[in-house]
Amino acid sequence: MRVLFVCSGNICRSAMAVEYARIRLASSGLSHVVVDSAGTLGIDGEMASPEALQVFREEGLNLSRHRSRGIAERDLRVADLVIVMALTHLQEIDRRFPAGARRRLLLRTFEHGPKPEDGAPDLDDPIGMPVETYREAFAVIRKCVDHLVLCLKHER
Repeated sequence: MRVLFVCSGNICRSAMAVEYARIRLASSGLSHVVVDSAGTLGIDGEMASPEALQVFREEGLNLSRHRSRGIAERDLRVADLVIVMALTHLQEIDRRFPAGARRRLLLRTFEHGPKPEDGAPDLDDPIGMPVETYREAFAVIRKCVDHLVLCLKHER
C-alpha cells in the first residue's frame, strides 16, 4: 500500500504529515505501508519551514532530512491513497492527473475517527504565520494521521 500526502509547497503540512506517518506506521507494525509527500507548486529540494522544524523539535521529532518536491504523474500512478490538505489540492490533482490513485481524500476526513467522514474542512496553510499556527496545524495532523493509521490497520 502506498500513501501520498500532498499540500502546496511540501515544506509545511505534507512534510509534517509524512514524517509523523512514518513514525506511527512503524510503531503500529504496518511496514507494508509506504508513505511519501509532494507539493502542487513544484518546489524541489527545499527544507521544511523553520517553524515546522521547530514544532517537530519541540515534540522530540526530527524533520531535518525532509526535502520538498513537486508532484509528478508517477506519484499518482503508484499511490493507492492520496491525502490532501485542502480542496484546492484535490482540484489541482484532478485537473492535472485525472488518471491514477482512485482514492483521494482530505486529511481532515480522519479528524474524528478512523472512518473517513464527508464534509471535512481544509487544513489551512501555516506558511508565513507564527509558530503557534504550526503547533495548531500539527495537532490536527497528529490526530488525523493517528486515525488514518487505525483505518489502514483495519484494512489489512
